[in-house]
Amino acid sequence: TFMLILKIELVLHSYREPAQNWDKEYDQFLLPLLTPQEPCYILYRLDSQNAQGYEWIFIAWSPDQSPVRQKMMYAATRATLKKEFGGGHIKDEVFGTVEEDVCFQGYLRHRSSCSSPAPLTAAEQELQRIRITEVQIGEYRLSFGLDKRAQTLRGLAFPLQEEAKRALQQLKQKRINYIQLRLDVDRETIELVHTKPTEIHELPYRIPMDSPRYHFFNFKHSHQGQLQEALVFIYSMPGYTCSIKERMLYSSCKNRLLDEVERDYQLEVTKKMEIDSGDGLTEDFLYEEVHPMEHALKQAFAKPRGPGGKRGNKRLIKGVEENGEEN
Repeated sequence: TFMLILKIELVLHSYREPAQNWDKEYDQFLLPLLTPQEPCYILYRLDSQNAQGYEWIFIAWSPDQSPVRQKMMYAATRATLKKEFGGGHIKDEVFGTVEEDVCFQGYLRHRSSCSSPAPLTAAEQELQRIRITEVQIGEYRLSFGLDKRAQTLRGLAFPLQEEAKRALQQLKQKRINYIQLRLDVDRETIELVHTKPTEIHELPYRIPMDSPRYHFFNFKHSHQGQLQEALVFIYSMPGYTCSIKERMLYSSCKNRLLDEVERDYQLEVTKKMEIDSGDGLTEDFLYEEVHPMEHALKQAFAKPRGPGGKRGNKRLIKGVEENGEEN
């Protein structure tokens, strides 16, 4: 029997002395040290100082083409090197697998992402959108002087034009199966765009890519062996390519329109949905929306973890590992 002992030693590969400001020398010093198939650690000194001395950027270079064994060894010694060097000296830490990650522009992108606010959860985004909409509705009412009688707690009330009214009546009589409506902002009305007969495979192509719309679609399908119909209301808003004014008006008028459709035309809307494009409007998607499963599987996602004497003249230090084996 024998025991295999692996020795790992961090050694200095090269260094450069500063001559200009740190940002002028960054790419000139750092990029020649990047080897396509060999990981390394690079410490780059900034011109700024803290209570412990000069501040440094700690760069962990681990290219995709390098052997897996080397990647594992570097990952295992990363914390040790930071501790031995002195964590108080390290201002920023950058990890890169391609040159674009660690070059000067890559470092600037890294700094920009670090200074950006933390991403909002879905609930926080929805709450923020509601608050912004409420503020904008108030500003719109003041700016455009809307009749107070048209204002309700549920939003703005734009009246339907005559063609739109006739289309809803035809939908009630099952003479048509699709209606597309738009807001006429200047007249403050809801007007008809068209009522083209629409099959389920044609529905995605009815969704404009550059402007918001309201859609009513009579979804005919088979459920539990029986042919059924379900009226689906689709509010399409193509991302943030639309103006704030349009987003605010369409969002605010939606509820009043649905109230009128259900009350005055006795149209029962089975499903209401909001989309940014028609890409996902398949028959399977609509079926699942109209007949949701009683028990949906929930996937758990692991939350990513965050990043966890005075040192003078050298501008840049590159470290590599030497490996030895003893039997």
